Amino acid sequence: MKQLLHALKLTGMLVLPLMSGCSSESKTTGFWEEMQKEAPINTGPQRTGEQVYHYRCEACHGKNTQGAPMPGDQYEWGIRAQKGMDVLMDHSLNGFKQTMPPRGGCLDCSDEELHSALMYMLNQDEIHFLDNTKP
Repeated sequence: MKQLLHALKLTGMLVLPLMSGCSSESKTTGFWEEMQKEAPINTGPQRTGEQVYHYRCEACHGKNTQGAPMPGDQYEWGIRAQKGMDVLMDHSLNGFKQTMPPRGGCLDCSDEELHSALMYMLNQDEIHFLDNTKP
C-alpha cells in the first residue's frame, strides 16, 4: 500500500507541473488548421528542392503516408508522371483529394521552390514523361 501511495505522489509531482501550463488560451491546433493559416511567401534566398523536401515534403513522402510516393519509387512516380508535369504542379499548389494539403503544407514556399521540390523527388527516379522527356 505504501508503494502505491508513493507511486501516486510521484505521478502527481510529474503530471501537475505539465498541466499548469495548460489553459484555454494556449490551445494547440491540429495539422489541418495549421495548414490553413496565412503565411508570407519566402522572399529570402530561394531554397533548393532538396531543402524544401526535407523541410516539408519528407513528413509524408519520406514514409509513404496515405499514398504519398517516396523518392526512389519508380513505379508510383511513373504513374503520376503519365498525367504530366502540369497536373503534378497543380496537385502541389492546390492540394490533392484530402490527403495532400495545398502547397504541400509549405505555405511559405514560392511556386518555384515547390517546383524544385517536385523535381527533386522526380529526379531520384530519373522519371520520363509520356513524350520521353525528363521533367
